[in-house]
Amino acid sequence: MKQVLVERREILLRGMNYLQNCCFLKTSTCSRMLLFLLLFAFILFSGEIRKSFGEENRFLDHADGTVTDRLTGLMWAKNAGPAAGAYNWFSALDAISRLNANKYCGYHDWRLPNINELATLIDRSRYAPALPCNHPFSNVKVWYWTSTTTADYSNHAWRIYFFLGHIDYGHKQHMFNHVWPVRTASSAVDLIPKTGQNISYYAGDDGALKSGKAWPEKRFYDHGDGTVTDHLSGLMWTKNANLLHDKRNWSEAKKFIMRLNVKKHCGYKDWRLPKVEDFRTLLNYSKENPALPVRNPFLHIASDIYWSSEPNVQESDYIWCVNLKNSRVDYYNKINHAEYIWGVRNVDEITSTNRSIDLD
Repeated sequence: MKQVLVERREILLRGMNYLQNCCFLKTSTCSRMLLFLLLFAFILFSGEIRKSFGEENRFLDHADGTVTDRLTGLMWAKNAGPAAGAYNWFSALDAISRLNANKYCGYHDWRLPNINELATLIDRSRYAPALPCNHPFSNVKVWYWTSTTTADYSNHAWRIYFFLGHIDYGHKQHMFNHVWPVRTASSAVDLIPKTGQNISYYAGDDGALKSGKAWPEKRFYDHGDGTVTDHLSGLMWTKNANLLHDKRNWSEAKKFIMRLNVKKHCGYKDWRLPKVEDFRTLLNYSKENPALPVRNPFLHIASDIYWSSEPNVQESDYIWCVNLKNSRVDYYNKINHAEYIWGVRNVDEITSTNRSIDLD
């Protein structure tokens, strides 16, 4: 049954890519609505796939030193430290080249994961390590390099703290972190979006490979009612990214979102604080101040720190936040710190309204 679901999932994803391209062609209103309904059917089916896999069945251990993540289509080294040691960023990329030269686990197309790929393994509801329950990996280290260079300092690259889930950057030459190779599983469809980083600083880095799912040509749809839908993530955001024009502590932030729902802000009553990964779907890692795509339709974006909905599982007085100035993910005290607030909702709820959807 699991294999059937995987095969159906890949077929649907290919269809999804086709529909995304079609949605932006000049079509009749009827055709656009049909395409949207098919898109919604895909979203529902994708959810069923996730439920059927669950945490217990998310990872497929091939018993050859590799593990495939069924949710992403990425294949990882089961040994999370196959390069035997910590390296600076350039040496980390060289270590991947050596693994490929030696056909590690029978493959010669390993790469250092980009920031979006490596972040798919993080589960901030757990710590030491911050990996999903029942993961099969061994030899998990603390800090890991990604292949993605930061937008503000070209001599720094992104890295992830697998003890808790921080996303931070380190100096490429002077900091030493571990290497966790990844490759795209055979016949898998790209599910993880590209990072946006297009400049290469060393052979095999993110700017050279540009791995991932391409962003839609017309990515954001402004509904003209104070909301914007992101066709890449399927999330709806308030067009005003700073409705309060001020910072609040986390308790006040939650109360503000509750008031939005009581007032049915823009016609909806299911607004919420974003998860860390919701924010990350917006990020363009080639940009900073703010770290969002060019020509986005949002207003009053604060190039600063925003609250997420996720507490730090180790220290419940601290809440995970995302800095839209530079893309960092860190946590802050929910009482003593004041941060910005941005509302989001799941776009599939749009089918419960009478609003027309124009994907043109």
